[in-house]
Amino acid sequence: MARGDEAWVEDIVLAIAAIRADTEGMDFAAFAAKPVTVRSVLYSIAVIGEAAKNVSPAFKAMYPDIPWRAIAGTRDRIVHEYFRSNTRRIWDVVVDDIDALENALRQPMTRPPTAP
Repeated sequence: MARGDEAWVEDIVLAIAAIRADTEGMDFAAFAAKPVTVRSVLYSIAVIGEAAKNVSPAFKAMYPDIPWRAIAGTRDRIVHEYFRSNTRRIWDVVVDDIDALENALRQPMTRPPTAP
């Protein structure tokens, strides 16, 4: 059975919640000192990226402020170039990008104009 946009977005929202739970109260030093947490966050970021790849083009068009391609690219780097993962960059995603993504998803959709 094919999954719809709602299911993919739910995956994103749940992965964001997991990242928040895993990193609550941490600063970079605490994060970097816990390899299990780093791996968990990497997994959640990969889930977000895979879901971003799978939402429909129509859905992406309704949320033009979300950097869908960059999110998918981050997933690809984690999965295919895992050996280059940079703990500081991962932390920066947690601090700088997760809230922005969730906030963008909560904004009213920008619907493409309909033809008359």
